[in-house]
Amino acid sequence: MLGFGYFFYSSSSLIRVLTAFLILVLCACTAVVNGREKLRFEAMSRIRDGESICNFARSFDTRQTDTWVIRAAHQEIQLLLKSSMPDFPVRASDFLLDDLHIDSDDIEDLLADIAARSGHSLDETEANPFHGKINTVSDLVLFMNAQPRQAVVKPSA
Repeated sequence: MLGFGYFFYSSSSLIRVLTAFLILVLCACTAVVNGREKLRFEAMSRIRDGESICNFARSFDTRQTDTWVIRAAHQEIQLLLKSSMPDFPVRASDFLLDDLHIDSDDIEDLLADIAARSGHSLDETEANPFHGKINTVSDLVLFMNAQPRQAVVKPSA
């Protein structure tokens, strides 16, 4: 930042004007993209009006899928999307990247948070049958469900 300030200060007035214009255009583009993203989430939310975590949970076979994982995944995705769209009605069929714009770095963070919340381990993820195949919210839940539960250490009396 200091280097940029020095460059801006020592540059000719034409370069200053061009730099300021470039920054202004970049800010305007960011505002337009963020506005379009908010409108897209609002449109999706209107289509899903009335859907809740109950609808989300019904997307899974709860005899085969840990309900703690289902709840943790829903809540963690809600937290992640809070800045874009509070209380967004997440569906198991939502694509993480295409629909929710959750990238691979965010997926790793989500997995860690879901594991902590649901009591599952992130050890030996390569052995998980869903490793490298997480594309949808359902895949995320099934991946975590396939991970072993952490051993609970009871404090000695």
